[in-house]
Order: sequence, then C-alpha cells, then structure tokens
Amino acid sequence: MASFDDELALFEAEINSIVTEPDAAPSTSAAPSGTGSASTISAPPSITAPPVPPVVLMPTVPLLVPPVASIVNFGAAAALTNAGGLMLPPQLRNQINQQGGGVTTAAPATIESKPQMYAPAKADDPNKKIEEMKTMALPADVELNELRKAKQRNEQNSYLGQVQRGEKKMKRFVRCAGGEQWEDPSLAEWDPNDFRVFCGDLGNEVSDELLAKAFRKYPSFQKAKVVRDGKSNKSKGYGFVSFKSQEDYIRAMREMDGKYVGNRPIKLRKSNWKDRSMEVVKKKIKQKKKLGLM
Repeated sequence: MASFDDELALFEAEINSIVTEPDAAPSTSAAPSGTGSASTISAPPSITAPPVPPVVLMPTVPLLVPPVASIVNFGAAAALTNAGGLMLPPQLRNQINQQGGGVTTAAPATIESKPQMYAPAKADDPNKKIEEMKTMALPADVELNELRKAKQRNEQNSYLGQVQRGEKKMKRFVRCAGGEQWEDPSLAEWDPNDFRVFCGDLGNEVSDELLAKAFRKYPSFQKAKVVRDGKSNKSKGYGFVSFKSQEDYIRAMREMDGKYVGNRPIKLRKSNWKDRSMEVVKKKIKQKKKLGLM
C-alpha cells in the first residue's frame, strides 16, 4: 500500500515539473522498479504549426455609372429614358432617379373599365335586318339572272307571246330565197318589231350562251341564237342578236364589229330577215313586173 502512495506522489511531482519547466531536457535514466528510486518521464515532443501568411486585402474599385446626360442625348438610350424609363432595368431606373436624372418610373397600370361580353347590336329597323341577311352573289349567278331577265323580256315581246296573250293569231312563217320556199316556225320566238343584228364568221365553239354573253351588256338585249344544221346540229357559222332599243342596236354595231367571240372576230351587219318573208317577196315581184324588169 505504501508503494502505491509513493508512486502516485512521484507521478504528481513529474506532472508538476512538466508544467513548471516546459523547456527542461527530459531525463532518460530510470531507477529499477525494485529499488523504489524516483523515475522521470520524458515530455512529448511539441508540434509547431507552420507560419500563416498575412492576408493582403485588395482595394475596392467603385462601380462607374455613366452620367445621365449621356444616356439622354445619345442613341437608343435616349429613346429609353425619354419614354419614361419603361424599358430600363429597375437597378438603372432607381440609380438615375437618385442622381436626379429626371427619369420617372412608370406609373402603375390601372384598369379603367372591366371587360364586357360582346353582344351584337339590335336593329330596330326591319329593313336593316333584311340588308344584313343579304349575301354576296357570284358572277355566274349574276350572268344567269341577266340571261333570265332577257329571256322573259323576249318572251313577252315575241310573236308567240302576243299570240298567247290573245293579241294576234298564229300564222305560218314561210320563207323564200334562191328560188326555194320553206317554213320556219322558230321566227315566232322572236320579237317582230325588234332591231336584229346578223353575226357572221362564228366558230364551231360559239353557242347561244356565249353569243348572248358578248351582247348582254346592252340593256335592251333580248335574244341571241346560233343557226345550226337540223341533222348534224353543227353551227352554220352565223347567228342573230335581237335588241328592243335602236340606240343599243347602233352601239352594238359600232362597238362589237370585229371583236373576238370565241376564237374568231365576228362580222356584224343589219339583218334582212324581213326581206325573205313570202309576203315581201311577192310585193317585190309585182313591183319588178310593173317596171318591166321581169
């Protein structure tokens, strides 16, 4: 028990010696454990940290901002600042305002009125409703309408129309030319008091509709017909156009002579259909006999 106390006292003494004398050289000799002499414990080697280099602080460079006058006076920046700075970033806008550049920030957007649902205007006038319901007519529909009106006008003024209304009695239309006689019932479809134009040099592609289309621009136009062979139904190269007004007849003779209808220019002259009537031929024969020409 006494040896344990002695060893504890020696351990405390060694610790105290290390604390009080850190720079003392450690002893390497030790007494044998059996003799009970004092033994020394060498201090652990001290670890020295490497020197820390001093920290050098760089001088701070202030951010250079161009003067406001250069922004206002030059280039696209002038348009931006003059427009109230709406297109500038908020950092530049605040900085310019702080420096007294005179650029104001954009005012907050305000809604003057709330959105409203679209409602079509109500038309109180019934005539206005009818106009709104009208649609645009196609050119082909306009042509058909004009041809229909001309056909109705010709039917009313034709000899057949007068017979149907009871104004005249039906008669035979006997024709005479080149020493031959024949009956032509198609003359009842024409107006006996019209102004008729003979259209010559027509191509095979010309039809009644194409010939009517060429003369439909005249207001008093009534009828157009291409004469065809009864057996082959081929065009004989001529046709007739009827007008109710003498003015339109004269205009058509002047303006349409030599104009292309189909692939050929047409030739116009006054129609002599009345001269081939049997009654007119008999009168001419009598006059020639009186004059001694026959």
